[in-house]
Amino acid sequence: MLDDMNLQLERELFQRFLHKDKVDRFLWMLESPKRRHRIFDDLRDIRYFDEKSCEELTSQDKSSATIIERLKKLRVKNVVYIISDDDDLDGTEQELEPFIKENLWQTEEVLGYCSKSKVGFFKNHEGWFYILSNNS
Repeated sequence: MLDDMNLQLERELFQRFLHKDKVDRFLWMLESPKRRHRIFDDLRDIRYFDEKSCEELTSQDKSSATIIERLKKLRVKNVVYIISDDDDLDGTEQELEPFIKENLWQTEEVLGYCSKSKVGFFKNHEGWFYILSNNS
């Protein structure tokens, strides 16, 4: 079970980047492990994200080096919080560079969030990658 600090980070991420009328639905899903596993069923595409804060990277921009560079320019710190369909990664903090280089493309679906910079990212099951930022 997630501790209060992790749950607070997840709430912040959803409140910051989802359409305001969809936030309550996702917060409700976070409350139960059974519903939590269905979060990515709804986030398979970006229709629930606020389009003003969601920037898709093109295929030529999706190299690990480019992603790391873009996130660092947005002041993403070395540690990011991860929500993932992979139970080993879900609810953990990961170092940015090793995670992007070693785990990102092997993980089906993942949301990452840096609480210090208030910037995140999302990779869906089809390999689409989005930077989540209110300054995108």
